[in-house]
Amino acid sequence: MKNRFSIIIINEKTKKNYSVSFSQIIIKAFFSLLILCIIGIMYLIIENYSYLPYEQQQQQLYLEKQNLIEMIDFLKEQNIINDSLLKNYDLLFDYKNYQGLGEIIKPVDGIITQGISNDKQNPHNGIDIATQFKNKIFAIQDGIVIFSDDIQQLGNTIIIAHPNNYYSLYGHLFKSLVQEREIIQQNQMIGTVGNGKNDEGPHLHFEIWYNNLIIDPRKLIKEYKIKDVSIR
Repeated sequence: MKNRFSIIIINEKTKKNYSVSFSQIIIKAFFSLLILCIIGIMYLIIENYSYLPYEQQQQQLYLEKQNLIEMIDFLKEQNIINDSLLKNYDLLFDYKNYQGLGEIIKPVDGIITQGISNDKQNPHNGIDIATQFKNKIFAIQDGIVIFSDDIQQLGNTIIIAHPNNYYSLYGHLFKSLVQEREIIQQNQMIGTVGNGKNDEGPHLHFEIWYNNLIIDPRKLIKEYKIKDVSIR
């Protein structure tokens, strides 16, 4: 029968097969429902946080957008949806726009030993990546160096400004290899790992900011999410 699709499941032991047939109309309806669910999630993201203070609204909206991106990425990986389908429902631009910083790389190999903390007495605005002393540190994305000097709490520190108002910070460096106002390319070596204060051992303190909002690098770098042993 034309315009119908079948899914066949075969039992490897008994060799019996089972099939389910769908019409093209049902499949289109499924994708339409899926897209409507995504649109509904986007609407709820905006509505649910309208009562919060502005800065908190922006923080929550960004985090929810990142979750939405992860969901769309998963659906694309499973070949359930594609860019053409997103474009048909006017979602492709929003999806690309939400990605903001775009594809980034990890600044250094290592294990996450401390995450972000909002403790007012002892805030921690980034993650600590335990790694080898003097290990190479790389820029996560193209940008321009806006700071390369010593900070009291973080020691030798580099801050890079990226497109779309994103910033990355690299602290506890043994040595910086870049200067302020220097144009940086993604994957360019910018320094080496040093030791933290209080005998914390060699590690990189790493932060990502969007304007004045703290972004958890573990949401953008999957390997760091996997190699996270910090106490939550």
